[in-house]
Amino acid sequence: MQSNSAKQFLPSIHNDKKIEVSIENGEAVLQLLTWTEGLGWCSQKTLRLEAEMLDDLHRVITAARYKLNQQKADKSEFSSAKILEFPAVA
Repeated sequence: MQSNSAKQFLPSIHNDKKIEVSIENGEAVLQLLTWTEGLGWCSQKTLRLEAEMLDDLHRVITAARYKLNQQKADKSEFSSAKILEFPAVA
């Protein structure tokens, strides 16, 4: 027996944006909200995914996170590199 009631998960909040994930009618619902002074949390985008697509979404998000972390590590290595000068030849 399938329930049509929505189930929500703990939101991810970063500064003035948050992502809410819930399950509604057998679909995963991802919602991006922004904080607006005087209004509160306002929905900007909503994405509804069939349950079968969640594994694909997880795979591409993991790949993107890996690539961004790799780029960040490469930048920090480059910025901390020291340039050595060659000794002057007499």
